[in-house]
Amino acid sequence: MINLIVWGIILFITITWSIGVIFKPKKMGGQESWGPVNFKISILWWISIGFIFFTNLSVLYLIIVFPLSFFIVSLSSMKAEVKYVRDGNLKPETVLKRKQPNTEALLPAIIGVLILLSIVYLIDNYFIL
Repeated sequence: MINLIVWGIILFITITWSIGVIFKPKKMGGQESWGPVNFKISILWWISIGFIFFTNLSVLYLIIVFPLSFFIVSLSSMKAEVKYVRDGNLKPETVLKRKQPNTEALLPAIIGVLILLSIVYLIDNYFIL
């Protein structure tokens, strides 16, 4: 029963987050609040939910994976911004004025979360009795 409640909460949060990312409603902050970082986080959350569901892992692992996906997206986006400045020989201040595309640094973030999910899977199946 607790698994069902946690699944319900997680799906509600993820669906709400995805609606914000796709439609950017004014009541939820509009364009300013739902940029490319939130788009990437939404993608990673859906990948995590699918992985946990299809591998029959405990839904409680999502409580660990969801916050770490924020960190993974922030790190990959920051590296992409630094690369943009270095490749263009720009001043570091120009990063603040640039709007990052939705898909920039998405692949490293997906790879990072898949590595994290694989580690969780291996720990659960081979190290926990």
